[in-house]
Order: sequence, then structure tokens, then C-alpha cells
Amino acid sequence: MTQAETQAVTRVAIIGAAGRMGRELCLAALETDGIELAGGTEGPGAPGLGADLGELCGAGKIGAAVTEDPPDAAEALIEFTTPEATVEHLSYHKPLVIGTTGLDEEQRTEIEEAARSVPIVLAPNMSVGVNLLREVVRELSGKLAGYDIEVVEAHHRNKKDAPSGTALLLARAAAEGRGQSLEKVAVYGREGVAPRGEGEIGIHALRGGAVVGEHRLVFYSEGEEVEVVHRALSRRTFADGAMRAARYAANAKPGLYSMRDVLELG
Repeated sequence: MTQAETQAVTRVAIIGAAGRMGRELCLAALETDGIELAGGTEGPGAPGLGADLGELCGAGKIGAAVTEDPPDAAEALIEFTTPEATVEHLSYHKPLVIGTTGLDEEQRTEIEEAARSVPIVLAPNMSVGVNLLREVVRELSGKLAGYDIEVVEAHHRNKKDAPSGTALLLARAAAEGRGQSLEKVAVYGREGVAPRGEGEIGIHALRGGAVVGEHRLVFYSEGEEVEVVHRALSRRTFADGAMRAARYAANAKPGLYSMRDVLELG
């Protein structure tokens, strides 16, 4: 981005503004320099329709209401919704930041096709820390060749998809560090009588309480353990990352991007 683009204000609209993550995104948009909250949406008949966006997120009335469609003034849309809803929202044809997880292959293909005409940032985790950790995991995995790898993630009881998109992100980074395909080495949970296979990457999901998100990746050898951990202490960390992604998308050429692009990690 040019210096002028970096200094400009980016007007964003939040898809699913009345949801738990939607409210966090609205608050982050109101509190982030260089971001203007242009609007927020909810589906037809949703109880949040017509509500003031500021009051929804606890910031006080701002005079902008939740609508069914994003305002024309929005330069980038942000959504953490459901896979089905995400695909429907591609029809808005605006720069888009997608934090939705649980997308299947067909849905990802539709997103890729939409990205031919608009910039889209797609990331299972918008946290700056997680995306930097991904780079560390890739390097560690290559240097700790021969170590067994296990990934354990924990989330609140209401999270629908398992394993989490972040667990898959880190597991894939570990596989890439060894020149492997995750699909060929992943083992999801363990049951029955079977020894650990050579090169396996175990992936395990825990669900309970109000855990925002915890990811542990452990490298085991017979003589030591090396562990990396990321704990999200609030959803605000994802919202802050989404604001950075929105600024990037609003100034990018059509294409499919990740947080690696947003953070200029190469």
C-alpha cells in the first residue's frame, strides 16, 4: 500500500453485526484509528435489525442502524458467520474479510472464484500472534525432523466445527515444514489398538465452558519435548486482526489473500 492509502480512513461494514463476534468487530471498528464503521447487517427477520450499532456493542448510540444489506459507502465487508451464509454474501461483490471456519471444499472453491473479481482475505484466525506462530511452527518442524507432533486445541462449548481452523492451520504449517501433505499424515483423535505411525501429526479437539481459544503444538522425542502455545484471552484479538485485514483488502487488487499477505510475512 502507498503512504496515502495507509493514512486514509477505511469504511467497513460488519456482516452479522448482532452476533457475539459481530459486536466485538463493531466495537473494534469504532475504536481503531483509520477505520470507520459504515454499517452492519443481519438477515431478514433477525431480532437485531434496526438496532443502533453503537448500542449493540456497548459504545453508546452512534446513529447507524443494523440493516439487511451493507451500505454502498462500505469499502470492505467483514464477516465471521457460517459457511452457508459466507457463500451467499459473496454476491455483494465488495472487498471481503472472511474469518468464517468450517468451510468445505466446494465453498472454498466458490470463494476462490469470487476472488477473481474482488479482493478477499480468507483466514481461519485473524490473530497476529497465531499467524506469526505459524511461521515459527513451519521452521521448527523442519529442524526437529523425526520428532512426533501432536496438536491439541480447546474452545468454548458452542463452537460447531472441530478441529478448529487454527488447529488445521498450525498442523498444515508443521506438515509443510517437512515437505508433507497434511491430508496424508493427519490423525484425528486416537481410539482402539494401534501404534503411532511414522510421521503422523495427531490433532485433537476439546470443547467446554467459555474457552475463547487455546492451541498447543508439541514436538516429542525420547529425550525432550518442545511445546508452543497460543491462548486467546478475548475475541478482541481476532477483531483487531480483522481491522488490519479490512484495510488491506480495501486497497488490494482482486485475488485471494491470507493473513500472511496482510502481515507481509512473505
